[in-house]
Amino acid sequence: MSDKTGQPRGLAALASTQATGRPLLRAVGGVLGILETVVPGTLFVFVYALSGVTEGLPWLALGLSVGSSIVFTLVRVIRRESVLQAVVGLVGVALSAAIAIFTNRAEGFSVWGLVTNGAYALAVIVSLLARWPLVGLVIGLYRQDKGAWRKDRESRRVYTITTLLWLAMFVVRLAVEVPLFVAAAAASGADNAALNQALLTAKLALGLPLYIPVLAATWLLVRGLFTEKAVEQSENGVS
Repeated sequence: MSDKTGQPRGLAALASTQATGRPLLRAVGGVLGILETVVPGTLFVFVYALSGVTEGLPWLALGLSVGSSIVFTLVRVIRRESVLQAVVGLVGVALSAAIAIFTNRAEGFSVWGLVTNGAYALAVIVSLLARWPLVGLVIGLYRQDKGAWRKDRESRRVYTITTLLWLAMFVVRLAVEVPLFVAAAAASGADNAALNQALLTAKLALGLPLYIPVLAATWLLVRGLFTEKAVEQSENGVS
């Protein structure tokens, strides 16, 4: 994923050799990307909690959550920026709302997030078992090194460690959120509302606040690897 300047986003942004934190900000889509990630879910949680709804669906919370995602997409269009990240976020929020409406259960709003985290965790596990750690695969594709990093022991070690960090993030999310989801699905009335609010709060707490430290740790380790390789190449060139 790239922005309007052609700069990569997501894990690919960490392939940059810049010593500043700009690759980290690009990786999350900039300030607007952070808002796109945080605002819809935060609106849903707070409006749901304040509405006092204990039966049926919190329609106002659903509407504001989807509406905010639409606004962010329109902002991207007006600014003539890539709308891919905003559209992906909008689709995710819309699917979450659709599942909640279809099941007529508020916890349905959390289903899509659980499915995507499970899918990401599975993809990471497969990449590790195949000895193509996902972080190395993504960065290698962006740098177009044709898998050369797999021939270097230190590169394999760093990419394996950073990929394990991402796996840990997905596992922690699932370990906390799945039991809350199951409990909410089995409850009704005020108990259901309380468990849903706990589930959504956990989802927010384990979202960006967990994603950014994992991203930062990945960037620091990958940048250290690139710096080490650059020094080695310089020394070899001098000698």
